[in-house]
Amino acid sequence: MVSGSLFVRSLSSVFICAVVSLSLYFGEISFYILCFLLAVVSSVELLNIMQCKRLYYVPAFFIVVIPYASLVYIYNLLNGEIILIWLITVVWGTDIAAYFVGKNIGEKKIIPMISPNKTWAGLFGGVVAGAFISVIVSIIFGIFFVFHAFIAGILIAVVAQIGDITESCIKRLCKVKDSGTLIPGHGGILDRMDSFIFTAPLVAYYVQKFSRFFLT
Repeated sequence: MVSGSLFVRSLSSVFICAVVSLSLYFGEISFYILCFLLAVVSSVELLNIMQCKRLYYVPAFFIVVIPYASLVYIYNLLNGEIILIWLITVVWGTDIAAYFVGKNIGEKKIIPMISPNKTWAGLFGGVVAGAFISVIVSIIFGIFFVFHAFIAGILIAVVAQIGDITESCIKRLCKVKDSGTLIPGHGGILDRMDSFIFTAPLVAYYVQKFSRFFLT
């Protein structure tokens, strides 16, 4: 994720959470519209940062289409809204924990030439937070048995950070710092949604494969 003042980042995060919450509250049409708009903006951002690498347009296109299609798919499942709330909470909780842990105690970098701010301490902190948040949210909403909530939380936390690094690779390849400037303190939509590149399809698959372990 891009750097920025904590205050600006916090305000932007609150605004994003409010928009997502309202789209879920007002029903499927509003959620579909939100996903469509985010996909369009993400596509434009991706095309802009990859102008120097036109050969990679097609595979990069799936980085945008598959995550948003997966979010819509999850939404249409039984208790899809609750599962989405769980997913979003775990992903963003992982991001926040990784950011603060990495910033305060992180020293050893994971891949400094690609993502200089990513540290092993931040990765571990994000995984611990993701597992903990997954269990808590699952208990509150009665989604998974605790063990499966714990495992799912770890998977999501790890995969979320892989998505972040993947977007960093694309930006580094094209020598671009941020995907855009739409979100103050974060950058573009891709900079905020990169953690869903792989987590959204992962959860879509996980929900189908292990639905027998659901409490809902």
